[in-house]
Amino acid sequence: MFFFLRIGAFILALLAAPALAREGRFVLEGLDLTLRLSDGTVLKGDGLVGLTLTAGQPPNQTDIRIDDIVRNGPLAKREIAFYRMSLQDTATGASQSLCAADPDGERAAFAFPNDAGGFSITCTSGAEGKCILFGYRPWETRDGVPLRDLHKACVHMLRADYGGDDRPTTRDGTAVNIYDRLGIQHPDPAPGMAFEAAWGAEGAVCVSHTRIADNITLEELAERYPRLRGRLGPHVCSEEAMRADPLALLYNQSVLTSRSDKR
Repeated sequence: MFFFLRIGAFILALLAAPALAREGRFVLEGLDLTLRLSDGTVLKGDGLVGLTLTAGQPPNQTDIRIDDIVRNGPLAKREIAFYRMSLQDTATGASQSLCAADPDGERAAFAFPNDAGGFSITCTSGAEGKCILFGYRPWETRDGVPLRDLHKACVHMLRADYGGDDRPTTRDGTAVNIYDRLGIQHPDPAPGMAFEAAWGAEGAVCVSHTRIADNITLEELAERYPRLRGRLGPHVCSEEAMRADPLALLYNQSVLTSRSDKR
């Protein structure tokens, strides 16, 4: 399950025992969640374990329990605070992990500042979370370029969302080689891969080949997205050509695929 939740500055925090329920305010200090309760108590780190974040109002209320803090493994070495969280069903009392497992097998979530004065929660297994961990922090600027745009480009790229209209065409587990014009990510040696596409905040700027031919072809891209016509195929879409296009912020390589005979 992929999860991404946008939260305003004021939400409720409920202690595990209903009799101790108190209203409070979760805020983000750095990249750590901090709870400021109405009685002046301030909780963070281990003090948050067992608490529930409540967003929205019934019947659209979302309750998220902070079950634990990630203390070991690759994530523990980062400056971001990572949590294991679960979704709570207030009617039945049932719960399920908020996040799917990421490539390292960790079901981790973290908070980051949004542009509404609050924060959002995402998972390390989701495209938004992965792109932040790649270094594309949407609340920062690098060399005069808002990383918000690079983050958007990265999300579109991971999903193979060529049109930038939330119509992903990738397949889970498909490897890609990612790099960008700012040098945040550098290209790794990628035997067997070829240049796939250049990406901007609105989706692909050009496409040399589609990632999963069974899901969409260049011909189908041209029909679906008229703005990409004339920007499809290796004869017009290359890294060298796209380095001169200011809209192209991110590049990727992937394995060439062909449409299977089963379709």
